[in-house]
Amino acid sequence: MFKTFDRICLALAWLSGGIAAFVMAVTFVGVVMRYLFRAPLMGGFEMIEIGMGLIVFTALPLMVLRRGNIAVTILSDRFPPLLARGATLLGDLIGAVLMGFIAWRVWLQGARLLTYGEVTMELRIPKGLIAQGMSVLLAVTAVSFLVCAIAALRRAEGLRTSGTGGL
Repeated sequence: MFKTFDRICLALAWLSGGIAAFVMAVTFVGVVMRYLFRAPLMGGFEMIEIGMGLIVFTALPLMVLRRGNIAVTILSDRFPPLLARGATLLGDLIGAVLMGFIAWRVWLQGARLLTYGEVTMELRIPKGLIAQGMSVLLAVTAVSFLVCAIAALRRAEGLRTSGTGGL
């Protein structure tokens, strides 16, 4: 199960790279069209704007899963192993709850935007669908935090039973 989830997160990260390449191509084409043909790429700004948001939200689950975030370890490096694992477990659980809460709120905002019929100005993309897509990606990030919490809990159990750690 965890392997499948890891593959899903990896696929999302590859999608993030594909979106980044698309954003670069749109930027390049937009600049070329503006300076050579004196005509901007229609919807180029919206494509870049939406793409930038999607780059972040598609990359986030794998970043969390692989612990790619910045960590300040001034105190935690001095913790006994069991306490360090407990702090990691607590941090992961807090991260999961926060991501879940934010996902829920973004989903509700997306539903509200869909109710109002809000769309982007040039491409007419429903803003609510964009928000709800990002909400789903935030929910996947919450699951990534839970997977990390389970891993931290397993390591803490191993330390407790082996007698190498303790408070």
